[in-house]
Amino acid sequence: MRRNKGNALIAAGLAALVLFTGCSSGGSDPGEGGEFITGLYLEPRGLDPHRQTYWETYRISRHIFEPLIGEDLTATSGTPGLVPVLATDWDHSPDGRVWNFRLREGVTFHDGTPFDAAALDKNVRRVWDRNYEFFDEESAGRVKVWFGNLRAAHPTGDHSYAFEFAEPFLGFPRILAQSMYTLAIGNPAVWEKYGNNGFADHPEGTGPYRFVSRAIGDRIVLQRNEKYWGRRPNSDTLTFRIIPNNQTRVASLRNGEVDLISYVPPDDVQPLEGAGFQVPRGTGAEVMFFTFNLRNPVFGDDRVRRALTHGIDREALAREVYNGYATAQYSILPPGNEAYDPAVRDFPYDPELARKLLAEAGFGPGQLRFNLVVDVANDNLAQWLQASLKKIGVELDIVSLDRVNYSARIYNPQPGDGLSIDEFGETDAEWLYNAYNGLKNRGLDPARYPEVTSAIGTALHTSDANARIGLWRKAEQQFRDNALAIPVVNQNRFYAAGPNVEGFVFPTTNWYDLSPVRLTGSR
Repeated sequence: MRRNKGNALIAAGLAALVLFTGCSSGGSDPGEGGEFITGLYLEPRGLDPHRQTYWETYRISRHIFEPLIGEDLTATSGTPGLVPVLATDWDHSPDGRVWNFRLREGVTFHDGTPFDAAALDKNVRRVWDRNYEFFDEESAGRVKVWFGNLRAAHPTGDHSYAFEFAEPFLGFPRILAQSMYTLAIGNPAVWEKYGNNGFADHPEGTGPYRFVSRAIGDRIVLQRNEKYWGRRPNSDTLTFRIIPNNQTRVASLRNGEVDLISYVPPDDVQPLEGAGFQVPRGTGAEVMFFTFNLRNPVFGDDRVRRALTHGIDREALAREVYNGYATAQYSILPPGNEAYDPAVRDFPYDPELARKLLAEAGFGPGQLRFNLVVDVANDNLAQWLQASLKKIGVELDIVSLDRVNYSARIYNPQPGDGLSIDEFGETDAEWLYNAYNGLKNRGLDPARYPEVTSAIGTALHTSDANARIGLWRKAEQQFRDNALAIPVVNQNRFYAAGPNVEGFVFPTTNWYDLSPVRLTGSR
């Protein structure tokens, strides 16, 4: 086995930081306590760490559940560093197939049950081992993208654990730090009591906050974990209110009903700043992208996909839809991703070439028509795209749905559906594989794109750490050259907070940490 000295140093440094900050908070901070209220724009899915979807879900659940490895959520540029959480140290075998973790001692779940290798093992078995009594098919399906290659997993001591993969997997540590499709740690005692389907109603982990209540469509309330092993969180409670309407969410911030909101409408950035509210700049690891319904035979023609990409002026989109509070994207790898290269470009805006490609594919002006399926939060983006593609002779019919029905529709498209609007991203280079794999749900047949499949497989299973990022960039070029999706923008003014909020950081991830945030005055 080869010791990962870099991780060991990080672990030691963070452990020291935890001790320092833990001692310095002491409960005497004048900003400590109270209720911190956040306005979300999406209804979170179930608070089960192995089943969760939607980025707004993880913005809540990460305060309940913790991973083995996290990311530095104080980083506001570049790729955040990895930090130890429930694992204090880790290393891998020379071939990159076996990963060993030393687990943090003295940690308990919210009910007082110890976190140890046995508890971790039950988490792994729940998502991977069909012989486990509480193996959960739905959870296994969510994490299969990363754990499908797992060959063995077992405790190597009371506080140590080993994963063995069939092939090298150097991206594993950062994947453990991601939000969805990974292994945040839940309390096995809960699913053993309530069953797998009952876990989301009784979510329990080791995190700085514990679950109190949930009212669907209204709010989720968390309470400070007074026995938390790490730095003491500032607020007594975190309340997450569900406010899908953009203007209602902004109004709630303005009138002091909430302290923080996500997905700030571009037209409200300047007025909020003018009124003294905070709208921090940032580049989270998020990318808005248009996805083709590849079950629709029209999009099996490469010329059509390239034409649509040439027909979208992403710089104009960033200006006109987002008032400049977004950055045009030409890669499916978002800022914050460890393989992100801001210099790459896919297909430049060229409406003449777009019309030519469509003509070569057999579509004259007005002859190509399909549905653009969006969730209601993106109606303005849909209208802009409709007008933009009309300039190259393509007609779009907008189908606007609430988030739940939108998700159901894109996985079960109607015959006339063509494009949908997606939003996500991760900091790991392996995100490209996740995105490519996700296109199978939109009708992608990997066998049709052997060069993409091969390049991704080579990068995913390399044992050469020095070559890894370069291999992912080559794979991204193959993905880009085949126009398999259309990346459009990264939003750089995504959150807004009250003037009395201190300590909020817009990190280069797709989520945030509210533990250090405090209110410095009345709301």
